Amino acid sequence: SVQTKGVELQMGYNDYEGDFKWSANLNVGTYSSEVISLGGLDAVQVNQFENEGLTRLEVGMPAFYFYGWQFDGIFENDAAATSYLSGGQDGAQGGDFRIVDVAGPDDADGNPTGPDGIIDANDRTMIGNPFPDLTLGLNLNAYYKGFDLNIFIQGSYGNDIYNTNIYDLEGMPRLFNSGVAVLDRWTATNPSNTVPRPGTGRNVEASSRFIEDGSYTRVKNITLGYTLPVFEKTISSFRIYVSAQNLLTFTNYPGADPEVNYRNITNKSSNTNLGLDYGSYPNVKTFTMGVNLTF
Repeated sequence: SVQTKGVELQMGYNDYEGDFKWSANLNVGTYSSEVISLGGLDAVQVNQFENEGLTRLEVGMPAFYFYGWQFDGIFENDAAATSYLSGGQDGAQGGDFRIVDVAGPDDADGNPTGPDGIIDANDRTMIGNPFPDLTLGLNLNAYYKGFDLNIFIQGSYGNDIYNTNIYDLEGMPRLFNSGVAVLDRWTATNPSNTVPRPGTGRNVEASSRFIEDGSYTRVKNITLGYTLPVFEKTISSFRIYVSAQNLLTFTNYPGADPEVNYRNITNKSSNTNLGLDYGSYPNVKTFTMGVNLTF
């Protein structure tokens, strides 16, 4: 059982007088969701990647939020790792990510507690939310002496993306090709604070390392047309046009496309994969020319 609350607002303006006619329609929406019941369970892990759950359903929390370690920089050397908190971070060495001490075990009444100086499963926490704070759609139309122009702009703001491409290109969990970012990985002589040392372990487990801002604004469609004077006896309308889809995208997301939702793989397609980028094929930029004839 999930409770969703939000507001959607639509505004429009039409000016159909004179030679120049135009209209604008804006739709904005915002909403939030909260899991109310899981049939007696407290939480469920979903959406496996490399044998690890990435998203979580939990009573009292947003649906399908990203779940994992909260990272806070990289240990500069072994001494920094062993001196972290009261007993060090178990198994950590120089070049490993520093995990934030979020919480300890629940108290006797089942209530969460604060940091306890130990890094364990209790420190896995909410690291991102795939649902946007705001969505936008703007449709613009203009007409002038046979010319017509349509522009559609869409946007999503405040949503997070779990970018699994970082695992493949910067994780270095095993021997396969990597991105050039690993050339600046941590070494004893290059104490990088962004790319850890090679190897497995917590450096490649589900964490804030893979969370990216997925906000974007995109010119989804733009069409310019011209209708020629009619030929009364043969053709009542003759219109030529050029069109472009996905022409411009404004985003800070470093992946191929911020407009990701779910992977379409046999037996793994699901709308619960919102905000998970498994190397999704991007929306292509398309240009079209055409003629519309009406007899």
